[in-house]
Amino acid sequence: MTMREDQLLSQLKALKRIKPNRDWVSLTKREIMGEEPKLSFFSLPRFALVGVMTVFVLFGFFGYSFVKNSLPGDVLYSVRKAVHEGKAYFVSNEEKPVFQLKLANERLKDLANAPVRNLAPTINEFQANMLEAAKNLENVKFSTSSPETMKEIVRETKKLEENKQKVESLGVVIDESGTSELENALRKIVSDSITDLADRASTEEEMDILESMEKLFEEGKYSEALEIYLTSQNQ
Repeated sequence: MTMREDQLLSQLKALKRIKPNRDWVSLTKREIMGEEPKLSFFSLPRFALVGVMTVFVLFGFFGYSFVKNSLPGDVLYSVRKAVHEGKAYFVSNEEKPVFQLKLANERLKDLANAPVRNLAPTINEFQANMLEAAKNLENVKFSTSSPETMKEIVRETKKLEENKQKVESLGVVIDESGTSELENALRKIVSDSITDLADRASTEEEMDILESMEKLFEEGKYSEALEIYLTSQNQ
């Protein structure tokens, strides 16, 4: 056996002792088995943990008020956005629509105070939050979602309508694309609730509620229709 063959054999033996990264093994196993990854602070991949920890370090370094009051276009807004993305790691699928609706409401509040130079990027961020909220609402299962989640959706949607009116009263023009997507998602949820009530309505009171919901549905007042339904469920 030559010296070159000895070196090759030694290298092959060394390769056998190399172990794959545990995070990679875990992720690959879940993909092969078709399992949904279970995210928690301690089970996040290392790169994700580093990102989340960096977010909170930056948040503490720059200070709460400076970051919170920053607007799209400002230097510190990237930190504020990173904080939101860090929080998203800990939001369950059921809570995601409410989380995005709250971010959209924050953007509307920003618009009410934003200088002209920050209007366009802030509107873009608002539209992005609205589209993300609409996408998450499309996955909401009316029959399995908790009443608390549905109530939160109604509250945040009504806030959106009120805040949007305030912003528009200041002369700020907002494209309706994100808003229309959200309305379509709400429309489906309200339609499902009307179908549910129609299938089991037996009393005069339930029939009156159904009639009121159908009227609001035709008028496009989806938040009000859903609010009536949820209130009737608690009676």
